[in-house]
Parts: sequence; C-alpha cells; structure tokens
Amino acid sequence: MSEPSAAAAPTPTDNASMAEDFVDIFVSPAKVFARRAKASPMVPYLVVCVVMIALFFASKNVLSPIFDAQIQKSMAVQMKANPQLTQEMVDKSKPIMAIGINIAGVVGVPILLLIIGLVTWIVGRFFMSSSLTFGTALLITSYSWFPRIIAGVVSLVEGLTMDVSRMTSPYQLSVAASRFFDPVGMSDGLYQFLGQIDVFTIWSTVLVVIGLMHAGKLDKSKAIITGVIMFVCGALPAIWALLTGK
Repeated sequence: MSEPSAAAAPTPTDNASMAEDFVDIFVSPAKVFARRAKASPMVPYLVVCVVMIALFFASKNVLSPIFDAQIQKSMAVQMKANPQLTQEMVDKSKPIMAIGINIAGVVGVPILLLIIGLVTWIVGRFFMSSSLTFGTALLITSYSWFPRIIAGVVSLVEGLTMDVSRMTSPYQLSVAASRFFDPVGMSDGLYQFLGQIDVFTIWSTVLVVIGLMHAGKLDKSKAIITGVIMFVCGALPAIWALLTGK
C-alpha cells in the first residue's frame, strides 16, 4: 500500500505587531501594506494625528519667528489691497489669529488625512476602475504620512539649532528645492512650487503607490498614475499661485 500523500503545509501567517509596522513602513513598506490590506485604518490614522499634533505644539514656540513673518507678510498684502485696514487693527486681530493657528494645528492633520484618503479612494475606485475601499485608501494615506513625521522632527531639530529669526518661510527648514533659493528673490508661486519638490513629499508619494499596489490591489501602472495625480493635487495651491503670478 502506498503512503498517503503529505498534506500541503499551510501558508505562514504574518503576525507582526503594529509596532513592527511602524518600523517596517520605512524599510519594507510592501510587507506592511500586504499584511494590513484588510485591517482597520484607525491605528495608523490616530498615531499620525497624535504625533503630528504633538510636533506642532513642540515646534510652535521654536518656529514662531517664521510663523510671525508669514502672518506679517499676509497682513501687508491685505493692507495694500484694503487701505482701510490699519496696523492697529492688524495688531488687535493677532490674538484671534493665534487661536486660529492652534485650532488648525489640532484639527488640520486629521481633516487633511480624511480628505486625502477620500480623494485617493475616488481616483483609485472610479477613475482606475478598482475595488479600492475608503478604509483601505485611508490606511494607505495614513501610512504614507510616516515620512512626514520625520520631516517634522527634522524641522524641529533645525529650529533648535539654527537662527530662525532671519527666516521667513518654513520651506527654509525643509529638504526641498526651495531651500536653496531666497524667497525674497522670486514670486511666492514659484517658491511654493519648488517647496513641493521635497524629499519627504516624494517619499510619501512612493508609499502611496506601493500601498495601492499591495493593499489596494491596483496594477503597477494604475498605482503610479494615481500617485502622480495625488502629488499634483498636493501641489495645486502652488501651481495656482504660479499661474496667477502671485
């Protein structure tokens, strides 16, 4: 009598913890997206939100000269467009603006991630004809923001070690093409556009593409096209300012 055939060995399950995900997303992102393809996006979403909010408050006082310079520049433009707006009125509005900045620092990232996740889902689902769900799109978006956490830490460290009192734009602390140019010597639109050519922004876009391939199950060409569309969407304010000559 012949020996019974051996049962096929079961496919090993990847039981990596979430803590391992937060390391692997930088070194083996494809593995993270593959094993979390059907997972809830809430853990990475909340981690990114909490860390980015913490970085905002940790950096707020350190980078306040840059923020003050930007506010003053914006107010100068408004005063030029509206002569009835006086410096005294601007000074009185600063406490309200400070409150607004704090609110934006708390709710800005959570809302922005939801919007980006929604746009990613719309493009992937309806324009690329895939079965991508909003939950998976939000998961991909959340994990793709982990390089931006590093960007925030880099900016904070630079703010602590450099003379920010002479700076007028956060792009001067970024790892972007704009860092090598003087914001005074070019239009705001061009400077903002150069600010989008950033190492961490490109890194995040690459993670979106990898996530769409391994979690969203898009083929490579559709994932790349979706990633490019998302990158362009992120640069739209800069492109608009560039085209309108601002």
